[in-house]
Amino acid sequence: MNLVTNGEFGETYTRPPIYPLFLAGIYAVFGEKILAVRLVESVLGAGLAVLIALLAARIGGAQVGALAGLLWSVYPIAVFIAGLVYPETVVTTLLACAVLCMVTKGDRELGPRRIFIGGVLFGLAALTKPVVLVTIAATTLWIMYWSRAHRLLLTALFLLGVAIPLAPWTVRNFSVYGGIVIVEPRLVGSLPWIGEFPEESTNGKQPTKTGAIVQYPGEFAVHFAREFAQFWELYPQRVQMDRPAYRESMHETDPRIVRRTIFGTNWTRLVSLLSAGPIFFFALIGAGVLWFQKQQRQALSLLGLAILSFAIGYSFFYAKTRYRIPIEPYIVILSAFGLRQTWIALTRRPAQHAVPI
Repeated sequence: MNLVTNGEFGETYTRPPIYPLFLAGIYAVFGEKILAVRLVESVLGAGLAVLIALLAARIGGAQVGALAGLLWSVYPIAVFIAGLVYPETVVTTLLACAVLCMVTKGDRELGPRRIFIGGVLFGLAALTKPVVLVTIAATTLWIMYWSRAHRLLLTALFLLGVAIPLAPWTVRNFSVYGGIVIVEPRLVGSLPWIGEFPEESTNGKQPTKTGAIVQYPGEFAVHFAREFAQFWELYPQRVQMDRPAYRESMHETDPRIVRRTIFGTNWTRLVSLLSAGPIFFFALIGAGVLWFQKQQRQALSLLGLAILSFAIGYSFFYAKTRYRIPIEPYIVILSAFGLRQTWIALTRRPAQHAVPI
């Protein structure tokens, strides 16, 4: 609303800028209406199913593309995010467009135009969710590995594309915070405190979270492994609205916040288990089959790096189901490929042996 009325974020704003710009654009056209936001995000959700179908078709053919688009259109978590009014739908769409730019059919060489546009989209995605910065680093290494010609040029074009949307916001942050802050200043503050918090400063210096991590690397490794495993939870477990006392306190603060939610119910867990479980299982099959098809290793490695970059990025801080949403499309694509290969294996007729005369 500050963007709509005053044309600026304000110095107290500390979050990434793209989702507020997205909301401000909708409010500027339709007025301050949550229904309008949900309708626009529903259209984005439908478009995302098409993007996933195109990306899957480029990797595994038309049948895999159609199956991946169909799976995403009925996947419960994909339906849920379309009305979430959170940055997830926007960042998932931007990331899918960026990955689509990077993936070529078979083992064709990466083109400079696609690399540059992909970089711009990655930069916009990072301005929606900062964890995409980890994906950008992984994609940079991926370009350097798979580019057979003009490796340095393509890498430079990609990073230039990333820098174009990031640079204005970084300049704004420098003027606000007096230092280089690429996306948001909460990065260090969001790190966990490792070890016991000292009551007094040491040698006149106030203890820091990064210093505690360096001092207790073993405990941080345990934290990282625990959060990495939590990232793959099959149903939402870390939901604050699951606690009745928290819901009551929030309702007292704002009566529009409901006291009863679907979270924490047996139905929620059952639907999650029966959808995410099979999707993950067939995704492992699909990844294994793709790995043995050498012409598809380039695309498979990009999908794998995108998935792992989110898992690793959030494992430094805190992991839960919602943070996995932007990379769920790639798990669904792998699952569609795994489903198709499983169907082919089950329906393949045994070879007829020749009968001697």
